[in-house]
Amino acid sequence: MANYFFNDIFANTSGDIEIGANGDIKLADAYDSIKNAINFLLKTDKGQYRPDKRVGCDLGTFIGQMTYNETFDLMENSVNANITKFVLDQSDLQVHVMPIDQNNAGVFLLVGGSYFDEIGNPLTGVQAEVITYVYPYSDGQPKLININ
Repeated sequence: MANYFFNDIFANTSGDIEIGANGDIKLADAYDSIKNAINFLLKTDKGQYRPDKRVGCDLGTFIGQMTYNETFDLMENSVNANITKFVLDQSDLQVHVMPIDQNNAGVFLLVGGSYFDEIGNPLTGVQAEVITYVYPYSDGQPKLININ
């Protein structure tokens, strides 16, 4: 299990920046920063992010493909390879892709790790969480589900 310390600007699941209670741009703790980065990678195909064209999970390349187990395996491999390349240690990620219905696949990510604030104190209340992403989007938003 890896340790994660970095903070970033907070973005909701739509990717919109939020304003904090003090009127400044809201900052995310290390755990929310990881979830924001995962959300960004899941929504991005390689070449779309101009500062680094290597970034993205390429899920858009699967639109229109048949819902075979091989397709889901390819999606799992793409998500796993790119999230572990840019965001998480391999030991902190499990990826499962399966059909939800005839037109949608569910991408389920179990995210682990140890998270700390900017001065090195462990974040409290952080535990393994499943991030569920329906692809293609049915409503434009990925759904985040907490595991208790």
